[in-house]
Amino acid sequence: MSFTFKWPRFSDQFHADAIQMLDSALNKGNKPPVIADKIEVVELEMGTQPPELEVRDIGELTTDQFRGIFRLTYEGDAHIVLRTKVQANPLNHKQPDIHMLGGSRGMLAAKHPLVVPMLLRLSHFKLDSYVVLVVSRQKGITLVFKTDPLQNVDINSTFDSIAVIQKFIQREIEGQLRQMFREDLPGIIHRLSQQWVKAKVEAPYLNNRPPAPPRLRTTAVSDTGVPP
Repeated sequence: MSFTFKWPRFSDQFHADAIQMLDSALNKGNKPPVIADKIEVVELEMGTQPPELEVRDIGELTTDQFRGIFRLTYEGDAHIVLRTKVQANPLNHKQPDIHMLGGSRGMLAAKHPLVVPMLLRLSHFKLDSYVVLVVSRQKGITLVFKTDPLQNVDINSTFDSIAVIQKFIQREIEGQLRQMFREDLPGIIHRLSQQWVKAKVEAPYLNNRPPAPPRLRTTAVSDTGVPP
């Protein structure tokens, strides 16, 4: 059995919250030495194609909570654009691929690294993993990946014309993404779902407020008993 579900156009507030959480996750811990500045998410597009969930086991099913094991697959049109700065001169790095750049045509060796801005576009995500999914009407969504979900991602950058740098960036960013899927994405999904649950819980109260009590109209009366 598999599930298909709606994949709406997400709100501006959802995008803002998701970008803020992704920023924090991408800048947590030690970044690769080639990254010389913070990583900033400048564009997040959720795409039009939803992931697919195939039921493997149902552990709990009540009116308030659902728990199950699924196979999650995704091959959609979402993309992310990142901005950062990199050390373009590779002589201070120890990776073998980077040392090859010393003799690359058009690259100049320098004693100090040259820091340059770089844009990265991540697209054509392909995910495939077993997940534990818990959906609670009170607590939101909890999602845990049991296996590494990242099967493929296309990474295009400012340095695509230099094959060795492109290969190095692809490997480093893939490593960062695998760590983020394992350690950070479940928390991001949970926090975003809690905001959605909170909005759903509060909205009925806003729509069903009791009507205001009628206001009594008072009219002044003169000494003759006739209203002025």
